[in-house]
Amino acid sequence: MINEPAQPMQIKNPNPISAFVKKYPFQVYVVLTLVLGWAPWYISGNPTALVFVPFLTALIVPAVADGKAGIMAVLRRAIRWRAPLKIWAFVLFIPAVLGLITIAANILLGGQAPQSPLVAEGSSLQQVAMLAFMFLIPITGNIAELGFRGYALPVAQEKWGPLWGTLILGTFFGLWILPEFFDVTSPQYAMGGLSFLPFFVLTEIGWSYMMTWAYNKSSHSSLIAGYIFHSAFNFWTAAMLTSASFVDGSLEINSLDETLFRINAIVVALAAVGFIIATRGRLGYSARTDEAQ
Repeated sequence: MINEPAQPMQIKNPNPISAFVKKYPFQVYVVLTLVLGWAPWYISGNPTALVFVPFLTALIVPAVADGKAGIMAVLRRAIRWRAPLKIWAFVLFIPAVLGLITIAANILLGGQAPQSPLVAEGSSLQQVAMLAFMFLIPITGNIAELGFRGYALPVAQEKWGPLWGTLILGTFFGLWILPEFFDVTSPQYAMGGLSFLPFFVLTEIGWSYMMTWAYNKSSHSSLIAGYIFHSAFNFWTAAMLTSASFVDGSLEINSLDETLFRINAIVVALAAVGFIIATRGRLGYSARTDEAQ
């Protein structure tokens, strides 16, 4: 009996695109998000960012890098709702606490308290209910968080750790809506346009550190630490730091106190520093559990 020579094992060459994305997932995510999300701005001159794109690219990038498993990991984080009650309480109400501190600091510095729609003269139960409804309706705007916290955050933490990873992501988070600062109808333009941009980025970095802590403490839920948290600080900002009113069923903000929002940026940033110190820079992060989920 003649034995045939053994055939050499054939090793499939990895897809070069997949290998590149797997090596640089965060960088690819950022570039792809800006290319697709800012398309209306650089193609037609319309200063806007497509708010659903960060979530869309959070599905595309892991799909290329890891296939179905990568997509499912992002989606699991987006529907994970179980977390300790203290995490839910923190996410829902810490923006209100920082809002009160902001108002107090503004008054101490000689400013005035805004005419909050929650307590303004002539406000009705219907108006308050409509304001509360804002918490539930930002399905398009805040869905971006399912990408920022559901994909970019775990990638950034794994690569750079929670401290530097959050700083990098928070900076991108703040700069992502840069086109809005050129839109004369946007709140960002009303806050002062480009002159307010550094304070806006500082605010988003500050929130990002708190969101990272909430993400790590909620079993990696982008629903809680991203979507719900973002909804909460949008709601409390409108409710406490503006003179918003409802006209014909829609929310109108006639003017914004730029100084008040600058103070708020500093308050949020200082709160983030407190979290960094209290957690010794770990922000609840565990590399082992992050990789497992």
